[in-house]
Amino acid sequence: MSVHSSTPPRTCPILVINLAGSTARWAKVSEELRGYGLAFERHEASDGRILPKDELARLAPWEPAAFFKPLSPGEIGCFLSHVSAAERIVREGWPRALVLEDDFLLADDFAGRLADLLAMPGPSADLIKIEGQLNGGELVAVTPGGQKLYRHRRPPSRTAAQLWSLEGARKFLKSAHPFHRPVDVHLKHWWEHGLEILYVRPPLVLDGDATGTTSTIGARPARGLRGALRRIRYKTVFACASQWHYMKRYGFQSWCRLLVG
Repeated sequence: MSVHSSTPPRTCPILVINLAGSTARWAKVSEELRGYGLAFERHEASDGRILPKDELARLAPWEPAAFFKPLSPGEIGCFLSHVSAAERIVREGWPRALVLEDDFLLADDFAGRLADLLAMPGPSADLIKIEGQLNGGELVAVTPGGQKLYRHRRPPSRTAAQLWSLEGARKFLKSAHPFHRPVDVHLKHWWEHGLEILYVRPPLVLDGDATGTTSTIGARPARGLRGALRRIRYKTVFACASQWHYMKRYGFQSWCRLLVG
């Protein structure tokens, strides 16, 4: 990692979601952030693996029409962790806050690029995803430093690094109880929650666990023929719905730009 002399952003709280006992991860990401002179705070993750089965069922009842498989305890804990982070943003009244999971790698000049995002004029998007690779999309804004912000009918997967606005955190919380999908999939259904989601290309944060071998989430696969058919049905319905709602919200010309972006 290269350390740069860019002035660290002072007006954006940084919360790092970290499970109790995950000390190695905490040490690693702490070193990454301190290398850029950034102030940050550990945010205790919820561990769905220790919750009773009836509580898991209450929090995230499986709804086959909403998602093709039940959520694992780890997926439920991950969702709850992001809910509690959003609650903190709302409680503190932070205009913007960065929420990180503890499996990231910072790109070069992370602090400078984050400060550039925060200096962007005009109203902020509800959520800017600063991690995740995604081709295509509609270019909607350029920061003072030249970073490009895109919008897509299907925002990037994962929730390792998300820059929330206060209003975006409020919208997320309104739709969070109960929930039926993993948190990243929940956010992909942006039209259901009224969220304006943008993403940066190239990303500011890289996946520190691209193989998933150290993940604590433990997602359940869709098993058997029925599971495979449910998955196909879900992906087909999502593709159609996301195309329709993008055109409905942003207009036909915007949808066309999305297709060729």
